[in-house]
Amino acid sequence: MNEKKVQRKWALVVAVLLTLAAINQLIKGMDLSDSYGAGSLVSLIVFPALFYYLAFKKKKEK
Repeated sequence: MNEKKVQRKWALVVAVLLTLAAINQLIKGMDLSDSYGAGSLVSLIVFPALFYYLAFKKKKEK
């Protein structure tokens, strides 16, 4: 069975903080009428996902 273990704890902490900030921003509401609003919506999804990926990605064996 393939177990997912946290490889980088700092990345998980950053990912959780970014996720909480994204949820807070979505609850407050966003102006999606222009391209800046659409870009901020994409960044609310991409940045936490990147740090979650880093947190669980296997480290290289030396």
